[in-house]
Amino acid sequence: MANIEVQIKPTGIKQKNLVDLLCMMVTSIKGICAKLDLDTNTDDTYTAKVFTALFNGYIEDSRNNSVLNRVAAKDPYFYMISPNGISDKALVECIYQIFKMMKTLTIQIDADDASTSNYAALIYQVYYLWTVENEVGDTVGYSTDFWITPKGVKDRRQLVDILYAFAKSIDVLTKKLDTDAVPGGADYHALWDTAVFLMQIEDSKGNVAGNALTTFNP
Repeated sequence: MANIEVQIKPTGIKQKNLVDLLCMMVTSIKGICAKLDLDTNTDDTYTAKVFTALFNGYIEDSRNNSVLNRVAAKDPYFYMISPNGISDKALVECIYQIFKMMKTLTIQIDADDASTSNYAALIYQVYYLWTVENEVGDTVGYSTDFWITPKGVKDRRQLVDILYAFAKSIDVLTKKLDTDAVPGGADYHALWDTAVFLMQIEDSKGNVAGNALTTFNP
Protein backbone atom coordinates (compact mmCIF):
# COMPACT_ATOMS: atom_id res chain seq x y z
CA MET A 1 0.00 0.00 0.00
CA ALA A 2 1.40 3.39 -0.97
CA ASN A 3 2.22 5.99 1.65
CA ILE A 4 -0.20 8.85 1.00
CA GLU A 5 1.68 11.28 3.25
CA VAL A 6 3.42 14.10 1.37
CA GLN A 7 6.92 14.35 2.78
CA ILE A 8 7.72 17.96 1.78
CA LYS A 9 5.08 20.68 1.89
CA PRO A 10 4.87 24.44 2.58
CA THR A 11 3.70 23.85 6.13
CA GLY A 12 6.70 21.73 7.09
CA ILE A 13 9.93 20.21 5.84
CA LYS A 14 12.25 17.90 7.77
CA GLN A 15 15.99 18.22 7.24
CA LYS A 16 16.34 14.55 6.31
CA ASN A 17 13.68 14.89 3.61
CA LEU A 18 15.38 18.00 2.24
CA VAL A 19 18.70 16.15 2.03
CA ASP A 20 17.06 13.05 0.54
CA LEU A 21 15.43 15.13 -2.20
CA LEU A 22 18.69 16.88 -3.10
CA CYS A 23 20.45 13.51 -3.30
CA MET A 24 17.66 12.11 -5.50
CA MET A 25 17.86 15.10 -7.82
CA VAL A 26 21.62 14.94 -8.37
CA THR A 27 21.52 11.14 -8.68
CA SER A 28 18.82 11.43 -11.33
CA ILE A 29 20.78 14.00 -13.35
CA LYS A 30 23.88 11.81 -13.17
CA GLY A 31 21.93 8.75 -14.32
CA ILE A 32 20.19 10.57 -17.17
CA CYS A 33 23.56 11.84 -18.41
CA ALA A 34 25.11 8.36 -18.28
CA LYS A 35 22.16 6.90 -20.22
CA LEU A 36 22.32 9.66 -22.83
CA ASP A 37 26.03 8.90 -23.26
CA LEU A 38 25.23 5.24 -23.96
CA ASP A 39 22.12 5.61 -26.11
CA THR A 40 22.30 6.04 -29.86
CA ASN A 41 21.62 9.35 -31.64
CA THR A 42 23.11 11.48 -28.87
CA ASP A 43 26.54 12.79 -27.93
CA ASP A 44 28.64 10.85 -25.44
CA THR A 45 29.72 13.94 -23.48
CA TYR A 46 26.72 14.51 -21.20
CA THR A 47 28.33 13.16 -18.05
CA ALA A 48 31.52 15.10 -18.69
CA LYS A 49 29.83 18.42 -19.50
CA VAL A 50 26.88 18.29 -17.11
CA PHE A 51 27.79 16.20 -14.05
CA THR A 52 31.58 15.99 -13.85
CA ALA A 53 32.18 19.62 -14.80
CA LEU A 54 29.45 21.18 -12.65
CA PHE A 55 28.62 19.11 -9.56
CA ASN A 56 31.15 19.81 -6.82
CA GLY A 57 29.99 18.21 -3.61
CA TYR A 58 29.06 15.16 -1.59
CA ILE A 59 25.49 14.37 -0.56
CA GLU A 60 24.63 11.48 1.74
CA ASP A 61 20.95 10.86 2.36
CA SER A 62 19.07 9.12 5.19
CA ARG A 63 18.57 5.97 3.10
CA ASN A 64 22.26 4.98 2.72
CA ASN A 65 22.58 6.54 -0.72
CA SER A 66 25.22 9.06 -1.71
CA VAL A 67 26.52 11.00 -4.70
CA LEU A 68 29.99 12.53 -5.04
CA ASN A 69 32.02 14.53 -7.50
CA ARG A 70 34.92 16.90 -6.99
CA VAL A 71 35.91 19.67 -9.41
CA ALA A 72 39.59 20.34 -8.80
CA ALA A 73 39.45 23.95 -9.98
CA LYS A 74 36.63 24.66 -7.51
CA ASP A 75 37.98 22.68 -4.57
CA PRO A 76 37.70 25.60 -2.07
CA TYR A 77 33.93 25.56 -2.65
CA PHE A 78 33.44 21.81 -2.29
CA TYR A 79 30.59 21.11 0.16
CA MET A 80 29.23 18.16 2.10
CA ILE A 81 25.58 17.57 2.96
CA SER A 82 24.13 14.88 5.20
CA PRO A 83 20.97 14.37 7.26
CA ASN A 84 23.01 15.46 10.28
CA GLY A 85 23.88 18.84 8.87
CA ILE A 86 23.33 21.22 5.96
CA SER A 87 24.53 24.81 6.09
CA ASP A 88 22.83 27.70 4.29
CA LYS A 89 25.94 28.08 2.13
CA ALA A 90 25.96 24.40 1.14
CA LEU A 91 22.23 24.44 0.38
CA VAL A 92 22.49 27.48 -1.90
CA GLU A 93 25.57 26.09 -3.67
CA CYS A 94 23.76 22.79 -4.26
CA ILE A 95 20.69 24.58 -5.63
CA TYR A 96 22.95 26.72 -7.84
CA GLN A 97 24.70 23.63 -9.23
CA ILE A 98 21.41 21.85 -9.94
CA PHE A 99 20.19 24.92 -11.86
CA LYS A 100 23.46 24.95 -13.85
CA MET A 101 23.29 21.22 -14.57
CA MET A 102 19.69 21.33 -15.75
CA LYS A 103 20.33 24.38 -17.92
CA THR A 104 23.38 22.76 -19.51
CA LEU A 105 21.62 19.41 -19.91
CA THR A 106 18.55 20.79 -21.68
CA ILE A 107 20.60 23.02 -23.96
CA GLN A 108 22.80 20.08 -24.94
CA ILE A 109 19.79 17.86 -25.69
CA ASP A 110 18.37 20.65 -27.87
CA ALA A 111 21.64 20.74 -29.82
CA ASP A 112 21.48 16.94 -30.27
CA ASP A 113 17.81 16.82 -31.27
CA ALA A 114 17.36 19.12 -34.26
CA SER A 115 13.80 17.89 -34.84
CA THR A 116 12.40 18.92 -31.46
CA SER A 117 14.80 21.46 -30.01
CA ASN A 118 12.56 22.60 -27.17
CA TYR A 119 13.87 20.93 -24.00
CA ALA A 120 15.21 24.15 -22.53
CA ALA A 121 11.99 25.98 -23.41
CA LEU A 122 9.65 23.30 -22.01
CA ILE A 123 11.66 22.30 -18.94
CA TYR A 124 14.37 24.69 -17.80
CA GLN A 125 12.58 27.93 -18.64
CA VAL A 126 9.25 26.69 -17.26
CA TYR A 127 10.35 25.29 -13.89
CA TYR A 128 13.57 27.13 -12.95
CA LEU A 129 11.95 30.47 -12.18
CA TRP A 130 14.55 31.89 -9.81
CA THR A 131 17.94 33.55 -10.08
CA VAL A 132 20.47 31.86 -7.81
CA GLU A 133 23.71 33.48 -6.72
CA ASN A 134 26.51 31.35 -5.30
CA GLU A 135 29.30 32.18 -2.87
CA VAL A 136 31.61 33.73 -5.48
CA GLY A 137 28.90 35.89 -7.05
CA ASP A 138 28.12 33.72 -10.08
CA THR A 139 24.46 33.65 -11.01
CA VAL A 140 22.18 31.35 -12.96
CA GLY A 141 18.55 31.92 -13.89
CA TYR A 142 16.43 34.63 -15.45
CA SER A 143 14.15 35.95 -12.71
CA THR A 144 14.30 39.51 -11.45
CA ASP A 145 11.54 38.81 -8.91
CA PHE A 146 12.85 35.73 -7.07
CA TRP A 147 16.51 35.86 -6.04
CA ILE A 148 18.36 33.27 -3.95
CA THR A 149 21.58 34.60 -2.37
CA PRO A 150 24.46 32.92 -0.48
CA LYS A 151 22.81 34.03 2.76
CA GLY A 152 20.33 31.18 2.36
CA VAL A 153 16.74 30.48 1.42
CA LYS A 154 14.93 32.20 4.26
CA ASP A 155 11.40 31.71 2.91
CA ARG A 156 10.35 28.10 3.51
CA ARG A 157 7.56 28.27 0.95
CA GLN A 158 10.03 29.40 -1.70
CA LEU A 159 12.39 26.55 -0.83
CA VAL A 160 9.56 24.02 -1.11
CA ASP A 161 8.54 25.49 -4.48
CA ILE A 162 12.14 25.06 -5.71
CA LEU A 163 12.19 21.43 -4.54
CA TYR A 164 8.85 20.82 -6.26
CA ALA A 165 10.28 22.33 -9.46
CA PHE A 166 13.25 19.96 -9.26
CA ALA A 167 11.06 16.86 -9.00
CA LYS A 168 8.52 18.03 -11.57
CA SER A 169 11.20 18.95 -14.10
CA ILE A 170 12.71 15.46 -13.96
CA ASP A 171 9.23 13.95 -14.45
CA VAL A 172 8.65 16.07 -17.56
CA LEU A 173 12.19 15.62 -18.89
CA THR A 174 12.26 11.82 -18.59
CA LYS A 175 8.80 11.38 -20.12
CA LYS A 176 9.83 13.55 -23.06
CA LEU A 177 13.08 11.61 -23.52
CA ASP A 178 11.05 8.38 -23.64
CA THR A 179 8.75 9.64 -26.39
CA ASP A 180 11.07 11.71 -28.60
CA ALA A 181 12.99 10.16 -31.48
CA VAL A 182 16.26 11.40 -30.01
CA PRO A 183 17.73 9.80 -27.97
CA GLY A 184 17.46 6.27 -29.34
CA GLY A 185 16.66 4.68 -25.99
CA ALA A 186 13.75 4.45 -23.58
CA ASP A 187 12.97 3.82 -19.89
CA TYR A 188 14.31 7.19 -18.78
CA HIS A 189 11.21 7.81 -16.67
CA ALA A 190 11.19 4.36 -15.09
CA LEU A 191 14.91 4.41 -14.28
CA TRP A 192 15.51 8.03 -13.25
CA ASP A 193 12.14 9.27 -11.99
CA THR A 194 9.99 6.41 -10.73
CA ALA A 195 12.89 4.46 -9.22
CA VAL A 196 14.69 7.50 -7.78
CA PHE A 197 12.16 10.09 -6.54
CA LEU A 198 10.76 8.06 -3.66
CA MET A 199 8.88 10.87 -1.97
CA GLN A 200 6.28 13.49 -2.79
CA ILE A 201 6.55 17.27 -2.72
CA GLU A 202 3.62 19.67 -2.55
CA ASP A 203 4.26 23.26 -3.64
CA SER A 204 2.60 26.45 -2.36
CA LYS A 205 -0.14 26.14 -4.99
CA GLY A 206 -1.11 22.61 -4.00
CA ASN A 207 0.59 20.83 -6.90
CA VAL A 208 2.26 17.50 -6.07
CA ALA A 209 5.32 15.97 -7.74
CA GLY A 210 7.34 12.84 -7.04
CA ASN A 211 6.21 9.30 -6.33
CA ALA A 212 4.30 7.89 -3.39
CA LEU A 213 6.31 5.69 -1.06
CA THR A 214 5.49 2.02 -0.70
CA THR A 215 6.70 1.98 2.92
CA PHE A 216 6.13 4.55 5.65
CA ASN A 217 8.96 7.07 5.82
CA PRO A 218 7.51 10.48 6.78
